[in-house]
Amino acid sequence: MISARTLGLVGAGGVNQSFVARMPALLARLGPVKGSSLRVSRRIANGFRSGTAVARYADLAACESIWISVPDELLDRTISGLADEISLHGKNVVLCEVLRDSASATELRAAGARVATLNSVPKSGERLFVAEGNAVVVAGLRKRLALDGRKLIELLPGAKSLYWLGIHMGSHMLVPWIEGATRSLRAAGWSRMEATQLVQALGRDVLRGYASAGERVVNPEDARRLRRIVEAELTAITVKDSMLADLFMSAPKRARGERYPVMKAKAG
Repeated sequence: MISARTLGLVGAGGVNQSFVARMPALLARLGPVKGSSLRVSRRIANGFRSGTAVARYADLAACESIWISVPDELLDRTISGLADEISLHGKNVVLCEVLRDSASATELRAAGARVATLNSVPKSGERLFVAEGNAVVVAGLRKRLALDGRKLIELLPGAKSLYWLGIHMGSHMLVPWIEGATRSLRAAGWSRMEATQLVQALGRDVLRGYASAGERVVNPEDARRLRRIVEAELTAITVKDSMLADLFMSAPKRARGERYPVMKAKAG
């Protein structure tokens, strides 16, 4: 018989490669494992070397907590299937590595479930996680992650989109500027290696300074001086490489050195 304290899992889409597969404290409590079929359930349980493969959502009915680790496109269908077969009132449901926040899981919340989302922070080696949602569930996640020596940062309510914006701006959105800086230096006669090394050094220096001084890391006068030089030659730059000119002009005014107000931290 399955204990109510046992943790259940619904998995699909490479869950054996997800962080769930590398959480000893979770796997130690893992009970029923539900995949898209009994064969898939067995494959997941065998990969985890933990849990018991089951064929139905109903087999998770006795679980106190249910973790769901499926691709975003399968999440709604998974939630509906789960809600159709068992009572979710009072259960803790954790949505793993989903882009949306817990407020979007309306069917789960309407059924009385306590819902939270859990994501590993990129480039943290799965040592740092973010969670948001029901306070009771998040507190439980913090304790469980601590058992494996991991840290949890709780996101403010409704702020998961801001978290994703920070990840996006700090990674994908930097690429055009890195490419632009490297491309400019190469157009000026530098080799690719020389240009890349300089851009890396500049980036490291700015990040190191920003960590201690915030926006004050940028000298406003230096930024304005460089902006005036570039703007004076913008026509010639456009002729040589219009992409670089467009990239410069598309930057926010502050990034071009037109103004650098120091952002004040909010109280509290």
